[in-house]
Amino acid sequence: MTWRFVGANFDQMHMNTNLEWLADHPDCEVVALCDEEPETSTGSFERAVSDLDLPDDRVYDDLDRCLEASAPDVVVGCPRNSLHAEFVERVAAYDVGVAIEKPLAHSLEDADRMLEAMADDLFVVNWPVAWDPVKHEVKRLVEEGTIGEIIEVQYYGGNAGAPPEGSWFYDPDAGGGSMADYLGYGATFSTWFRGGELPEAVYADAYVPEDLAVDVQSSTSCRYEEGLSTLQTTWRLLTNPWEIQPQPAKGYELVGSEGTISTRERGVPIRVTTEERPEGYAVEPAPLEARYETLATYLVHCLETDSEPQGPADPAFCREAQRIVETARRSVERGERLALAE
Repeated sequence: MTWRFVGANFDQMHMNTNLEWLADHPDCEVVALCDEEPETSTGSFERAVSDLDLPDDRVYDDLDRCLEASAPDVVVGCPRNSLHAEFVERVAAYDVGVAIEKPLAHSLEDADRMLEAMADDLFVVNWPVAWDPVKHEVKRLVEEGTIGEIIEVQYYGGNAGAPPEGSWFYDPDAGGGSMADYLGYGATFSTWFRGGELPEAVYADAYVPEDLAVDVQSSTSCRYEEGLSTLQTTWRLLTNPWEIQPQPAKGYELVGSEGTISTRERGVPIRVTTEERPEGYAVEPAPLEARYETLATYLVHCLETDSEPQGPADPAFCREAQRIVETARRSVERGERLALAE
């Protein structure tokens, strides 16, 4: 069976990669593209139209006309963060599935609107790193008890500035800033590694330069029953990690009761230390299961097996992890440690 997809709105540059994955999958067809506000796009609508060789009658600037005419099975959407809830509610009216680009939502209130709207249809969150074998290998090591119980997670994530300058990434009302851009990764994947465990309280601070309206750096401290974890974001790296691994390296450090796991050591994808092997050893990640190779393979898996998304792809799971992000945002505003937002 061939599944029909629409790509809608290009505010996130990840949209072009998502469409490449769909185009390369033998069971997927991109039947139409839509970009309602090209002036806010950081992806390339024109390149996508050209790469997919779509005729003019399958290219739209109105989402409703696009969905009415194309009748897709799933809409892959990359609106800017502040419009996620509105976008999902519009698509939900057509009784089709949705894959929304990370983060799940701009706020917990928006997340709840989205979950309600998509209660009866396939709903997936696309975190690009969810299709990274390293993250799945770390999860496997933890589940196997390699380092015992997790008592601390340190996350450092970011890039060398959000391109392009002047885009919606630099607008706080649109969901811009390094915290909004990267804290969701740290919150979501650290919660996944911890088996869903959430902190009791959160304290956060952020740095907003005088010439910008959004933060370029943030630090979030999460208090758990057994200790503290820290999640840091930045747009101040010397190099973008997908080009040259910067220093400090981005990634995760997991401290367990019987060992540690690091994805931040240069030269090896994963390094583990244990009580039996305190000098440490490198771990090469196993190949991904076919369903986890890309967003396209995961969506096809869910469609063909009629299965619900799991882990970071599950919006309900992401909503719980977003409680950390929401509390961090409020903590920055109030300058105090806060109990985890509900």
